Amino acid sequence: MSIAWDETLAVGDPVIDADHRRMIALIAELEAAAKDGVDCSGVAATLRDLSELCREHFAREEALQRAIGFPEAESHRTAHDMLLKRLDAVLTHYASGCDEVRAGIVRTLGDSLATWLVKHIVDSDMEFKPYVAAGQGA
Repeated sequence: MSIAWDETLAVGDPVIDADHRRMIALIAELEAAAKDGVDCSGVAATLRDLSELCREHFAREEALQRAIGFPEAESHRTAHDMLLKRLDAVLTHYASGCDEVRAGIVRTLGDSLATWLVKHIVDSDMEFKPYVAAGQGA
């Protein structure tokens, strides 16, 4: 799945939206690596950057959700935790070396992350958009 930022993905919080744009850019880098031939050190760096950004972003998003009184904050946190565990597993596996198996991981990971992120933004993050707009608890 090719992924690009689209304003329909905006939740209305400039920091959260900037994080989403950066996450999409990093996923696009993984997709490009899969198409152009895998550069192991570059892919590992992109995976680390994406993992770090996800951790920071999820913490910011969860804090925002608590501040605006979003009632589904706990289930949202659970979805974040599941993705972080998945990223950690991929990073651990990928860090152990670069071969054709790991190259295959990159090919499927970019598509999988792109699908997850868009679905997560559209199905989950958009649920708190009205709360952001109302500024409840902020």
